[in-house]
Amino acid sequence: MATGQLFYDPIPRPLSALGAPLPGGFYNFYVSGTTNAATVFQDAALTVPFPAASLNGSQPLFSVVTADGTGAMPVIFLNPVTIYRVQLFSSTGSLIEDVDPYVPPMPVTGNGQLVLDAQGEATINAPIPGGTGITLTVNSRSGGTALELIGSGAGAPAFIANTTVLAGSQTATFVATNKPGSGTTAPTKWLPLTCDGATYYIPLWT
Repeated sequence: MATGQLFYDPIPRPLSALGAPLPGGFYNFYVSGTTNAATVFQDAALTVPFPAASLNGSQPLFSVVTADGTGAMPVIFLNPVTIYRVQLFSSTGSLIEDVDPYVPPMPVTGNGQLVLDAQGEATINAPIPGGTGITLTVNSRSGGTALELIGSGAGAPAFIANTTVLAGSQTATFVATNKPGSGTTAPTKWLPLTCDGATYYIPLWT
């Protein structure tokens, strides 16, 4: 059975220190560590920013998001490349919270379940049928690297592949003591790889 996905209300309703709703209260967003305004958005595509507004009589430069008469905020989308500082004010401009940096909850969407246990171990369960059939895709930024694996020490596998090794007779031509294209160069290092409980070593040349 699939692991359940926690539901959370996408429309925040912040409360006062006494647990009362805050009709007319508002959030203000800064770049972390500064008092420079940081833009937040009304849509997931980050194409519709919240209008610049005045903060306590200042010039209208800030992303101020105001609650309605029931204390409910509109849906707010953050730019994932911005580290935010978030302030919560009452309708009268009294500061209630100042969180810096703001760490958003891990984004979860669709029907695949990402499980993070108390030890900090993350498991991505198989998605439901449909889509590409690829459980995880890692895209690198321009000039960056898509994935880095760091082992616990020399000779300790940083990658484990289970229920994927093909058994039986296969045909291959390979000389493990030679660098491809060279008849004499021995491997300079070996990369350990664990498959189905057994550790194998892949030769590496420089």
